[in-house]
Order: sequence, then C-alpha cells, then structure tokens
Amino acid sequence: MKKAQHFNELAWVFAMVLISLAVCLTTKAGFGVSMVVAPAYTIHLAVHHFLPWYSFGTSEYVLQGVLLALMCLIIRKFNWRYLLSFLTAVIYGYMLDLWLFIFGGGEPFATLPGRIASLAAGIVLCSLAVALFFRTYLPQQVYELFVAQVAKSINWKAEKFKYIYDFSSLAVAVILAIIVSHRFEDVRFTDCIGIGTIACTVFNAVLINLFGKLLDKCFGFEAALPQLEKKLKY
Repeated sequence: MKKAQHFNELAWVFAMVLISLAVCLTTKAGFGVSMVVAPAYTIHLAVHHFLPWYSFGTSEYVLQGVLLALMCLIIRKFNWRYLLSFLTAVIYGYMLDLWLFIFGGGEPFATLPGRIASLAAGIVLCSLAVALFFRTYLPQQVYELFVAQVAKSINWKAEKFKYIYDFSSLAVAVILAIIVSHRFEDVRFTDCIGIGTIACTVFNAVLINLFGKLLDKCFGFEAALPQLEKKLKY
C-alpha cells in the first residue's frame, strides 16, 4: 500500500493541537495530571490564589523557561535554537488555556463517567501527539530538549536519562502538592497527583510506540521546507 504523503511541518501543527488538548482533558478528569506537567500545574494552583491571571498555560511556559536556563547552566552551552523550544512552549501554553476556556475552565467534569472518558481520551491523544513530535524536525518543548541535551552532555542514553527526569519531576510534584494542599483548603493532593498520573505513566510509552508504528505505516513525513530543516537541526 502506497503511503499517503504527510508533510513534516503539518505533523508538528497536529501535535501541538493534540498535546494541549490532551493536557486539558487529563486536567478536566480530576484524577491527577501526568508527572511531566504536574509541577507546573501545582505551582499554578498555588500562585493563582494571589495572581488570578496566572493560568495553567502561563505556569507551563514560565517553568519551561526556568528549565531552559537550568539546562544551559548544566551543559555550559547556549544555542539560539534553544529559544525556539521556549517559543514552542509559549504557543502550547496559550493553546492549553484556550482549550481549558472552551471546556469551561480547570474544574473537573461533574460526572464520574465523564471524568474517566476524559482521562482515557487525554492519555490516547497525548501519546499520539508525542509520536507525531518524534517525526518532525520542528522544535519540541523544553521538557524534551532538556532530556536530550543533558543526556548528550553526560554521555547517557536519552531513554535512560528520561526515566530519571520523569521520576525527579514526580518527586518535585509530590512535594509541591503536599505543601500546596496543606496551605490551601480548596486544593486537594489528588488534583495534582493521583490515579491519572499512574495511568499516564503506565500507558503513554506503550501507546506512543503503537502510534509510531501506525503512523510510519500510513504516512511519509517528508519536509516541505528542506532548507529550514537543515537550519534547525542540531
């Protein structure tokens, strides 16, 4: 069967739309968010009490900006292309806030079946989005950049360092969630860390692999702008 032509750049656009929608849906499920975004979400819940404009999306790209600075200190290197990952994070942050606005804010859905369906859809869409990101040359968010560049600087495999990064994010999120839930009565620990966090951890890698195989079977991911591809590759 002949593969349908699917430009690389279009995959990035779909990935951005789907990843922001996926995070919105897991948030609306109210079972806890993924370990990757849990620190930003917990900080958002705390700061929002004092600064109502400090949205989840804002918290995401602010934290990724801090992570980018930390990465540059660790690897003792700066590349102008790193700023494109931060720009990607800002775009994602605005898209996340837009989805939350469309779905009625960050409060969980009212019914249990609706929350379960929202979590399941969020996990599936997140996995599909990541699989699409892996097939495009355009900049990903700082989370992925941090793992790739730090792992490279210490001569570790990215997959191995990813486990350390994920569990470090989880540990930070747990500590923040404990502090925030004790400080603010309307914030529950399970809003940040819960069964949804575990589900994301268990199923994401498996689904990313499955979606990746399906995408490679059905589509070709050629760049529509090969000159841009050469300039953006590290």
